[in-house]
Amino acid sequence: MIDDILAGAFGELAFGRLGRSKRAQLVARLAFGFLGATLAVIGAWHFTMAAPPRAGLALRACIVALFLFLACFSLFNVALARKWRWPGRLFLASLLALFVARIAFGP
Repeated sequence: MIDDILAGAFGELAFGRLGRSKRAQLVARLAFGFLGATLAVIGAWHFTMAAPPRAGLALRACIVALFLFLACFSLFNVALARKWRWPGRLFLASLLALFVARIAFGP
């Protein structure tokens, strides 16, 4: 199935109809969704393993949650074109929790 989508997108690229095609939009949405999810998971892994030594447990947990919810948003809302609100809301809640943890517990 993926090879048919990619073959059709490359065919449309060759004949100049790529911008208006549903297939090209699907390929671009999948590519950017998976790219965003992959980078967010790598960011969560990085802050799990190599967080700054002065960062406390609460700050690390908020940063990892922020990246994981960003991965959920990229995967579900961008790549799969769902109109779910919970990944965006949890991303904003984890961003707020990041600021609260930074203010409450310090560096």
